[in-house]
Amino acid sequence: MTTTLLAISAAYVVLAVVVLSMGLSSRFAWWVKAGAIVVSSVFFVEVFFASKSLLGWPASGGLPAKFQLLWTRVVEPDPKLGHRGAIYLWVEEIDTNNVPSGLPRSYRLPYSVKLADRTLKARDEIMAGNPQEGRAEDLVEGDDMMGASAKQANNEQPDGGTSSSGGRIDLDAVLEPIPRVEFRPMSNPLLPPKP
Repeated sequence: MTTTLLAISAAYVVLAVVVLSMGLSSRFAWWVKAGAIVVSSVFFVEVFFASKSLLGWPASGGLPAKFQLLWTRVVEPDPKLGHRGAIYLWVEEIDTNNVPSGLPRSYRLPYSVKLADRTLKARDEIMAGNPQEGRAEDLVEGDDMMGASAKQANNEQPDGGTSSSGGRIDLDAVLEPIPRVEFRPMSNPLLPPKP
């Protein structure tokens, strides 16, 4: 992974040097040259954020439908610091024969008390020597999940208005973005029939 990041960085440095050298010796207007420099500089920042997944940052997208839970970490919300809390899972996808893929991946889920309790119980089972299998339903991708639930809690509609329920909170709408993840003991692999 490190060589990949170095190769991508080197490619953008070479590209920027070529654009800069061509721009300085060309007869383009100064604003065209400045625009080319700014655009190539913006791509450096874009590559940094796009390559985060190569560096091991947890994914915020959807979990696999069926996976083996390897480890967890629950970070409680801290209103004083403005941290919403998160649940980090390290998982391996399981195929149709209940065999793990061998490629672990880290995921970040929004914090909820129920999910935190289930996750901690699953972690305790792993520590006791009982591998855990997880099943997940479709998740909404990104941090927009938290923003949507906060708007619903404040009776705001996505278009900026407020709800007409007179100060009532629609709990179904608030709980909707919380992922539905269940844990249970790991199933045995399905073996082919013997002749």
